[in-house]
Amino acid sequence: MIECRTMASAERYDAYALMEQFCDQPAALGDALTLFVDRPDYGFIWLAYDDGVPAACVSVGFAISTEAGGLAAELRDLFVAPAHRRRGIGSALVITLQARLDQLDVRRTEAVCGSDAGLRAFFAARGYAAQPAVRFSRARR
Repeated sequence: MIECRTMASAERYDAYALMEQFCDQPAALGDALTLFVDRPDYGFIWLAYDDGVPAACVSVGFAISTEAGGLAAELRDLFVAPAHRRRGIGSALVITLQARLDQLDVRRTEAVCGSDAGLRAFFAARGYAAQPAVRFSRARR
């Protein structure tokens, strides 16, 4: 059985164990997960469990969209553990997440996929439209 829910303090280790498989900054990951628990108004981690085993995750960050006239969510770090792939867990994760975002009155949801063609196809198959956007970022040092 697949169960999806928001990470709370008790699930922080589960999220860390999933995300450390692709994150190369363990201290930054730990800090971010703490921030998600301490500041849910910034966003949250949505987790999927397969028969009680942590199987997938995605991070959700909030912003205010002047274009949409309300709350926007950015999805990042979608990850399904290799042993749990091709079983509908990623789909369940995104479908239940979208229902949660609808409850929160999120008006626009964007998924960050980078150059990952498989991830782009995954989101396109679930109704997300590709956007030709140029993004810049600056990290505080």
